[in-house]
Amino acid sequence: MKRGAWSPLLVLFGGTRERSFVDVTPDVVTFRFGFFEARIPRTDILDAARAQWPLLGGIGWRVGVGTVGLVGARQNIVAVSLREPQRVSVLGIPVRARLIFVSLEEPEAFIADLQSAT
Repeated sequence: MKRGAWSPLLVLFGGTRERSFVDVTPDVVTFRFGFFEARIPRTDILDAARAQWPLLGGIGWRVGVGTVGLVGARQNIVAVSLREPQRVSVLGIPVRARLIFVSLEEPEAFIADLQSAT
């Protein structure tokens, strides 16, 4: 995952480089950002595309209506759309996410991997 100036604060909740990644396999996409982990079946992912993250959206683990943000930096954001809402827990807060925003070091490679995993 892409990291920014806020990295030292993210470490408090496990947001280290080793614990922050997205892994794409033919069957499952695993989102990991510190203590957050969600395993989404590949068939439940509708689309992924580059996106913008608003300045006021903040950095870290973000929760909105139907939305989860796993944001270590405001650059290189990808929005992952899900076919149906998935139940996840963000720092102990249960959320039914239909959209996951994630900051990545190589967003184009992630999108290509996701498309080739079908």
